[in-house]
Amino acid sequence: MLDSLNMRLGARFALFDALFVILSLYISSVIRTSVDVGLAAEPEVFVIPLLLYVITVIIWHLVFQTFNVYSMMYSRVLTRSLRRMVQAHMMASLTFFGVLYIVYRDFSRIQSVYFVLITLVLMTLVRLYHFWGFARISSKDEHKVVIVGTDEHAYKIGSIIARVTGLNLIGFVRHNDDDDPILASSEIIGHVDDLARLVSERSIDEVIICDRSRERDYLQRISDQLSTLPVNVRLAPDYSDMAYFLVGVENIEGIPLINLRYQIMTPWQRITKRTVDILVALLVLALSWPLFIGIAIAIKLDSEGPIFFRQVRVGERGRLFTIYKFRSMFVNAERQFVYTPDYKQARDPRVTRVGRFLRRTSLDELPQFFNVLLGHMSLVGPRPELPDIAAQYTLAQRKRFEVPQGLTGWWQVNGRADLPMYHNTDYDLFYISNYSLWLDVRILIRTLSVIFRGTGAY
Repeated sequence: MLDSLNMRLGARFALFDALFVILSLYISSVIRTSVDVGLAAEPEVFVIPLLLYVITVIIWHLVFQTFNVYSMMYSRVLTRSLRRMVQAHMMASLTFFGVLYIVYRDFSRIQSVYFVLITLVLMTLVRLYHFWGFARISSKDEHKVVIVGTDEHAYKIGSIIARVTGLNLIGFVRHNDDDDPILASSEIIGHVDDLARLVSERSIDEVIICDRSRERDYLQRISDQLSTLPVNVRLAPDYSDMAYFLVGVENIEGIPLINLRYQIMTPWQRITKRTVDILVALLVLALSWPLFIGIAIAIKLDSEGPIFFRQVRVGERGRLFTIYKFRSMFVNAERQFVYTPDYKQARDPRVTRVGRFLRRTSLDELPQFFNVLLGHMSLVGPRPELPDIAAQYTLAQRKRFEVPQGLTGWWQVNGRADLPMYHNTDYDLFYISNYSLWLDVRILIRTLSVIFRGTGAY
């Protein structure tokens, strides 16, 4: 029920948003010709080309799909849905401005601001109306749920139902082998043997069976109890100890397949991330070539050795690649040092005078934009690790290689070298578990602040 409702609501809001984009473009044209603000021009200048209507709708739809705006419309958490929509709207607006700059450079800037603001207002109002109506429906307790299970997995599902969805959680039912439930006695409303009676007496609409490697016959008996009752039954297996962050379920010709190594990023997120990486890398390299020349001269004058430092690092899915930096140490300095979990030092005697400045300003990382351009790295992601250190990782820590490694990441904007090295994987795993394009944008913005302050850069 919940899945189909989400799909219907998502499709409905996608249609609404497309109509709002078209309507806002038209209204922005009317306002620009009616309100005497900005440079004077003939009214024909402010007429929206038909092709731009089509391009703009496509931009908003693709970005909103990338940000999963329509995936949780059936939800009690208004702030979460609105925040996701606003984030996607900001990214779509930036993309829209980029298209205008490349294709429609004569488009009125004031008119584009009108369009962005009107679209945001319309999308926000329709969502507020939806959630107001949804709150009234959910308050009637029309869809009641019982969870079979009293362990941590059952508690997690119950908290999500109570906090996020509009379902009415009645309580929990104990399995036969639930000897040590973690739930309060007031939350446990009965035993699995009494499940059919509880469903009938309390008019339960849905039963969620939490399962951790129980026998098929046992689960079949539970299902048989409910076979004559008008109740929906779902199975919620717990594979959290085996899965890489997300568990995906696919249906192939009626056969459910559980994917324990689900892709962290959707195809659209990966395409968007790679496109941004290429554009930013090209822009930085094109603008910074005088800086490259100046740094190269300074390194040569300061100490003997090559301009660039090359080192093998571990990339996404364990692939090895050569990382490039401006040399900041004396030649062969790394061979005189044994790496430990806390190998970075604030006053490192191996670092040259120019190298100390390059590290403090993070300019030594500038050549890594070539790695980004070549696809070895991304702008944002866990920092690529040395093979010797990666070999010491636990299985949980190796999950950080499930995404492209980056120039900057969640660890770098939360302390950089001021934090112990063995703590970086905790930050990297947080980034992967909470991945979104908006999180990438936040990290890039915070990276600029960290660089200007020089925090933790040795």
